Amino acid sequence: MSDEQISSPEDQIAQLEAKIEELTNNWKRTAADFDNYRKRKDAEGPEMMQFAKELTVSKLMPSLQNLEQVLKYAPEDEKYKDWLSGLRGTIIQLERDMEDLGVKKIKAVGELFDPEKHEAVEEVEGEAGKIMKEVQPGFMLNNKVIIPAKVAVGKSSE
Repeated sequence: MSDEQISSPEDQIAQLEAKIEELTNNWKRTAADFDNYRKRKDAEGPEMMQFAKELTVSKLMPSLQNLEQVLKYAPEDEKYKDWLSGLRGTIIQLERDMEDLGVKKIKAVGELFDPEKHEAVEEVEGEAGKIMKEVQPGFMLNNKVIIPAKVAVGKSSE
């Protein structure tokens, strides 16, 4: 037998301690990687929910706006009274559902024009820079404008 094949008990202990340290370090790295993964996944959950809300709202909002436009131009005829009542109820329910998702209407009439929240579609006589009329409502979701309010802005008659 050669000297390399025979090792002392101290050498064997040192080799085993080195192996234990290596395995312990591997376990610690794996535990840390898993912890980081779990934290990432926990953070993604609310982010994905927020994205789903924004997508849902952006898809439904044009339909709500169209229904509101239909209501503006609805006939005053008595024979449409029940139909209009149903349409108003549907619009109210959709607005409530949107509020539950975090959607808020942008204030317009009487406010100063803010290009971040409002889109000027016409100018009318009135106080300069002040919104005189809302042509189409705008909406925000989580303090982010998703649809700007279309408004008529006042201009001085000088």
